[in-house]
Amino acid sequence: MQTKNQLLEQLGESYGYFSVLVDRKIEAYKLTVAERSALTAAGIVAALVLTLLGFAAVLFGLIALAFYLAGDMDSAARGFGWVSLLLVGTFLLVLALRRFLIVNPIIAKVIDIFFAEDKDPDHE
Repeated sequence: MQTKNQLLEQLGESYGYFSVLVDRKIEAYKLTVAERSALTAAGIVAALVLTLLGFAAVLFGLIALAFYLAGDMDSAARGFGWVSLLLVGTFLLVLALRRFLIVNPIIAKVIDIFFAEDKDPDHE
């Protein structure tokens, strides 16, 4: 009888260990998926923002060049040139700070979405 109780106790402990192992594997998988999806989303958003800023800078630069080559409107060419330089500066700033401005907030938001059910008191 005592052997049977010991066997049942060991079986219960083994089930507990297995349950903890499965829970940890699931959490690790969820974290991996959250990380990959967040990095993908952040890459897409960063590429979109940088593409739009780059396109606008090139557009204003070409307009400034066109006005400059026309010769009659120096002040307009200068204005478009300054706007183009401002856009290039903004592009470089966003490029340098994209981790803090785009990537980290998106990663935090995606992790909150993936692990929201762990924090929600209604799911207990």
